[in-house]
Amino acid sequence: MMIDDYKPSADAFLRDVADHKMTGHIINGLYRHITFSRAGSSTYKFHLTTWPGHLCISGDMGCFVFSRLTDMFEFFRDKWINPGYWAEKIQATAKHSGHRKFDFERLKKAVADDFEQWEFENDEQKSAAWKEIDDEWGGLFYDADGSDQQFAVRAVMDWKCPITGQEFHDFWEHDLEDYTYHFIWCCRAILWGIEQFDAGRAAIAVANDNTEMKEAA
Repeated sequence: MMIDDYKPSADAFLRDVADHKMTGHIINGLYRHITFSRAGSSTYKFHLTTWPGHLCISGDMGCFVFSRLTDMFEFFRDKWINPGYWAEKIQATAKHSGHRKFDFERLKKAVADDFEQWEFENDEQKSAAWKEIDDEWGGLFYDADGSDQQFAVRAVMDWKCPITGQEFHDFWEHDLEDYTYHFIWCCRAILWGIEQFDAGRAAIAVANDNTEMKEAA
């Protein structure tokens, strides 16, 4: 089973779309334009638009265009979102937003992991060295926080521990980006939207079958 600890969580997303209704503007084979929204509100409103080989999600939470299979609904039909694989299929995003961004918490974890590889004379020296990193009023994290990735990485690599003289070599090799909140939300919206579409088509098929059975009787 795939571990899904992405934010927003599936439960949080479902709360966002709890009152959404589906409106089909165009449903013609591989050409689809479907809107999901709550009445009279643009909050969390989104559109799924497909044409051969492409799917676009657009709306309140951003815009992403994907390309992989001729029918992209087929590509996205799954039990769970798969941000890493799906991101590889992105063709375009909104002008001022992407699918990944610098995450300071990842930087802190990378520093902590590298720090554990350092050698110390005793536990007291190790604690003193970590305090120089973690001190909230002048430590390394304090100096690097609030900056972009390039500045933060440079701050780490330029820093020398005043207790031991050790440094964070090759820190630039760490992956310090994570998926954006909006991208994960849109991934969940694609999965959920296709589920609603499939359920709606199934309900129509059942209704048609029942009508035909009544007419035959």
